[in-house]
Amino acid sequence: MGAQLSVRDVRQVLGGREVLRIDSLDVAAGERLCVLGPNGAGKTTLLRLLAAVTAPSSGEVTVAGISSAHGGVELRRRVAYATQQPGLLTTSVRRNVELPLRWRRVPRQRRAEIAMAALERLRVAHLADRPARSLSGGEQQRVSLARAFALDPEVLLLDEPAAGLDAQTRAAFFTDLDRALESRATTVVQVSHRAQEAFRLADRVVVLVDGLVHQVGLPEVLNRCPADVSVASLVGYDNVVDAAVQADGAVCVGASPTGLTSRRDPGPVTVAAFANGIRIAGGGETGLPMRVTRVTPGAGHWVVALDGAASLVAHVSTSAPAPVAGDAVTVSLDPDLSVVMPALGVAAADLARPGTLGGVG
Repeated sequence: MGAQLSVRDVRQVLGGREVLRIDSLDVAAGERLCVLGPNGAGKTTLLRLLAAVTAPSSGEVTVAGISSAHGGVELRRRVAYATQQPGLLTTSVRRNVELPLRWRRVPRQRRAEIAMAALERLRVAHLADRPARSLSGGEQQRVSLARAFALDPEVLLLDEPAAGLDAQTRAAFFTDLDRALESRATTVVQVSHRAQEAFRLADRVVVLVDGLVHQVGLPEVLNRCPADVSVASLVGYDNVVDAAVQADGAVCVGASPTGLTSRRDPGPVTVAAFANGIRIAGGGETGLPMRVTRVTPGAGHWVVALDGAASLVAHVSTSAPAPVAGDAVTVSLDPDLSVVMPALGVAAADLARPGTLGGVG
């Protein structure tokens, strides 16, 4: 099956500054793609181009082979765009969901049926006759999404759909979104700055930083093999430190070994490690000599701040005794929860294979 969405040689310039540059990106029909990036990365700019809300400064965006520059009504019928703010009108929930169907001249009885089915799918049918503006933030987001689903779009564009919701409401929202998409062949492009949400719903993830694509891949590849420091930070690596590969392949921070090895050429590198990949042992053992500076309780673990040749944070299971602030300890990094990458400012090398460090093992 061919690409449902295609971006070629796109440049977007706003206020005299290039804010987005994508040479090539395809999204297959029925695929779920998440665009992951920090605020200001160009994520919403990309969605607006895909929705044909704005035109690129140069290059071409196509939906099912139709250029966004010339698609008009035909293209808009294929795409539904749920913006970050629900944008509901001061009328009932039911009428908000029916409105775009009314614009499409769907008969009254039929649009009522479609609207109620969409509200049922998002678990808010019981709110159909309530004023839309009286709903909670989470309820408004569900109604906004129901309005998009009611159009039965080929392409669904979601701009931070759970923005502003608390953690519990977010979790419930995404559970219901996943359920609502289960039986549909809709192509979905969602943008987020949260890796957990990106990995939960996406078949593939595009990492966008400062308007540039830093990596495209399966969630598990980005999680285990980030291409560079920007990607590692976004996917949740808690520790990013300068290090060096020695002639024998040992990876050291300062003059001390980390417990990692690499087949990269000797010289500067960057090491990223998850907090639960930091191993703490008694002082005097082989590894990084460090001192515990602070210990605080976390969710099922102790959060341990460490200082030495670098500053690190570790998660230690609460089933073990808590380290004590002031203790001298030795730290090593778990190779399965760490990655060796090019030094900052150096182009990323080939992505790592599973079980290797930075593609070098």
